[in-house]
Amino acid sequence: MKVIKKENIVILGAIKGLVSEGEGIKREIQKLMPEKSAISISPEELKGLREYIEKGEFEFSLYGYEEAYLANLKNFDEVRAPAPSYVETVKITKEIGIPLIPLDMDDDAFADVYISNVSKKDFISHMMRERRAERKAFKVENVEDFVIKWDRYINKSKGLMAVERVREDYMAKKLIDISKNTRSLVAVIDFERTDGVLKRMAKYL
Repeated sequence: MKVIKKENIVILGAIKGLVSEGEGIKREIQKLMPEKSAISISPEELKGLREYIEKGEFEFSLYGYEEAYLANLKNFDEVRAPAPSYVETVKITKEIGIPLIPLDMDDDAFADVYISNVSKKDFISHMMRERRAERKAFKVENVEDFVIKWDRYINKSKGLMAVERVREDYMAKKLIDISKNTRSLVAVIDFERTDGVLKRMAKYL
């Protein structure tokens, strides 16, 4: 987990899927006891996670890219789905009584961005890569290297990468907006999006 402090914001760059990342986030939030918290998922995803936890963490199915990602991630440490980084953030913020704010755009806004940037060719090539994902070999030295290379693999087309840049910009602006008039803020952000969000925060400070 990458920990970055910027002004009154502490960013926890977490690797999705690793059990150890969830445990690390829980410790950091307990130690920091921030006034507010944020997480790099959509409002709909946050609602779904809360329902998942409240209903006793029912069986969770994975398909395609998600399944292949976790299969690769198992080479480094224990894994679980949904991402422990998300689940533990929801749990600990509720336990200590601090607001948890979704940073990512809602489903309708994301759909508009996706349609505006991803061509039919991009979409087809993305689906074809998904079929090869389970057999794809990644030459990496550590888990962080794998996550970055995986992100580049699934978002190889210009259109898909443009969508991720829009997401990073959206989250960066929202993070700065939330931090205003706030004593302290902890933001849990997917590891592969952390550097992009940090870079884009500068224009909103």
